[in-house]
Amino acid sequence: MSDLETMNTSLLDFAGGIQLLDGVEVTVVLPVIFAGICLIGFVGNLLVLVVLIHDFRKGKTSVVNALLVNLSATDLLIVLFCVPVRAVTYSRQSWTLGSFVCKTADWFLHCCLVAKSFTLAAISQARYNYVLNPPKFIHFYPKRLIGALVTIWTVSIVLPIPHMVFTTLQHYKEVDLCIFEVPFYASNFMNVFSKIYPAVAYVIPVIFIVTCYTKAILRTKPRRNKTPNPRPQSKRITLMLVSVSCAYELMWLTEWVAWVWARHSYSEAHRPPAGFIIFAQVFLYVSSTVNPIILLAMSEDFKDGLGSVWACLTCRGTRGAGGSRSPKTGENGAEVGASVINSLQDLGMVSPNAKTEVPRDACGKILPDVEHFWQERRNTTAAEDHDPIPWEREEKQQ
Repeated sequence: MSDLETMNTSLLDFAGGIQLLDGVEVTVVLPVIFAGICLIGFVGNLLVLVVLIHDFRKGKTSVVNALLVNLSATDLLIVLFCVPVRAVTYSRQSWTLGSFVCKTADWFLHCCLVAKSFTLAAISQARYNYVLNPPKFIHFYPKRLIGALVTIWTVSIVLPIPHMVFTTLQHYKEVDLCIFEVPFYASNFMNVFSKIYPAVAYVIPVIFIVTCYTKAILRTKPRRNKTPNPRPQSKRITLMLVSVSCAYELMWLTEWVAWVWARHSYSEAHRPPAGFIIFAQVFLYVSSTVNPIILLAMSEDFKDGLGSVWACLTCRGTRGAGGSRSPKTGENGAEVGASVINSLQDLGMVSPNAKTEVPRDACGKILPDVEHFWQERRNTTAAEDHDPIPWEREEKQQ
């Protein structure tokens, strides 16, 4: 990196991961760790999305659940598109993914991180509103939620644009490097940006989250109507959301320390060590796998939803297997006809004046085909009902 310092720049740093590093720990161990993070994060966040969407289909809608969907979707984007880039960079020791990925890698990562930070702030506000007055905020307003999500992602996309503007792909000693390079004419802008960006993306959301959850936990004033809380586990849900927020903010703190340290250092001796930067990146990506673990450990609703999804999947599998083997689900109607004949044979053993029972299915609904035959032949005799060859009887009579 010392040779790169001779360039006419006020700030020079790697983008998309540290390059030009040797050693088995960097080229082998780190990619394996990132691969494990990708696998765990993909399975966990996909499971959270499936459970929450299944709850929506069952009518369990709430602002917090909708924002958790956005949070898990953002984590899924990180483990699918950001972590693999770092794994390839460390394994190759240089940049091999092209100019477009180089310019957008750090920008896309910070878009997702800022979106997560703002989403957690919105979750804390929604939770505080629910604790403050549940009957008023029990309703679900899709338009407001969509407006909030559009605002969150718009700000998240615009705020880290300098990461894309000042990132370039450069050729250095027969290899390509992805470099974050700030020229001298933009040094004043970067000095201001490096102070405002952390405050807006991290400090202000953290203060807002702490304030909302503190008020929600300390809110012990009884309600005027003195009605019981419709959610007995309300405090546990609040603690669960606090744990999700704390896990993310604490794991992002080391990355912010490394980011600010690198932007305010003007010599190689004052730069953060490579080991600290790598540790901060790994710690940050691990945060995308923690949320599903916290939800599974602390949320009874999530456990119930997971069991409901599993039951639904196994039920569909059983129905599909039964449909291929069971004679009751034939497509040509022969099995239905056989069941009708059996019903008619049973009918012949009952006297005409006896009170009959209409066959029903497991849900208590009258079977339409059987109901038709019962109405058509209720007063017929047994001989007329189960005579398989009535035309031969007619020929003998003639």
